[in-house]
Amino acid sequence: MDTIQIITKNENDRRTLKQIFSNMGKNVVFSYDLNDALDIFEKARPNAVFMVDEEEPPVNIKLREIQRIAPFIPMVVLLKKRDSSHAIEYMKLGAFDCAHAPWTEEQLRPIVKKSLNLSGTTIELEKPDFKKQKIAILITAALLTIMFGFIFGWRYAYNKYYVIPAQQDKTELPYLHPSGIVFNGEEILISDWYTQAIYKHNPIDLKISGVHSFPDITPIALTSGENNLWLANAQGMIEKRLKDAKFTPLSKTSSKATNLIGMCFDGLYFWTADAASGKLTKHLNNDNLDKLESFNYPGKNLSAMTCDTRFIWIADGKLKELIKMPLDNPEKVLSRKVIKEYSSKTLKITGLTKKNEKIWFVAEDGKKGLLFSIMDSAENEKSKNP
Repeated sequence: MDTIQIITKNENDRRTLKQIFSNMGKNVVFSYDLNDALDIFEKARPNAVFMVDEEEPPVNIKLREIQRIAPFIPMVVLLKKRDSSHAIEYMKLGAFDCAHAPWTEEQLRPIVKKSLNLSGTTIELEKPDFKKQKIAILITAALLTIMFGFIFGWRYAYNKYYVIPAQQDKTELPYLHPSGIVFNGEEILISDWYTQAIYKHNPIDLKISGVHSFPDITPIALTSGENNLWLANAQGMIEKRLKDAKFTPLSKTSSKATNLIGMCFDGLYFWTADAASGKLTKHLNNDNLDKLESFNYPGKNLSAMTCDTRFIWIADGKLKELIKMPLDNPEKVLSRKVIKEYSSKTLKITGLTKKNEKIWFVAEDGKKGLLFSIMDSAENEKSKNP
């Protein structure tokens, strides 16, 4: 059974929340304050932490201290009053989500579901009593590694080249506003503009393996080169960053786009797509991204884009199709494929990338963030211009 830790001193709030979480079938552990919460972390091993605001110490301190010892555990702030500015502030500080009073089961159920999907490390504490057990476990693990090394070896190779199983072609993400996606070695990186973060996903089960926050940046697009990432922000700036743990900045330049919806690197040139002008622009691959040439997009609505060494793909929100064009002539349509996920009237595709024979999409769909893919094949494609 999932364990939820709730930090609050108020007895009325405790009774209300206990009833709500009990109805969801969750085990609830209460803490009066931060010190109490940290003391029982080792025993409780919660899957998520909910904290009520307007209690001492302030929420920002609780978020900081819990994040320090449990960097990936989802934390939800329960607001006493409806206050969007406080909610945004808490999200920037690391809160997974916020909910305002009066709290109800209907309001909290989707938040609880999404927070429990957010996988991460809670806390690792060691006591002297466990040393012998730890040694025994390590010896056993070593023996198992030797015995089954061959099996694990071919499974590793399989997972490396077949990054995500076919049956996982559509997944609900544990955050709501994805804005870009790239494959980075054996990781999937997805940016989210609302939480101002890049989430690292395990390519096998799609669980989150790490999060990097950008307190001063709202990422709206993401793409990858051989040795670096490009991150576009809401102010129209494109930042070149290393693929290290901190995504260290290298350079920054203006995209000159009014409504940048995507960018990509074809192995030689850098490309941007501007929905406002309907233009695809080719740039030099340098720090200034010097403009070389612009092309008119031959479809209806630029929603997201990606490319490889031969082709450009556009998700067209008006045609509800994936449009494919050659790099040497981006004003010519090679094929069109219906994107069936557009059957949802609330779907908004926000990012694309290509991996092997698939095009991968991230999208907002109402109150959900989605990851899905389609095959890049000629089947059921149209060759006529839009």
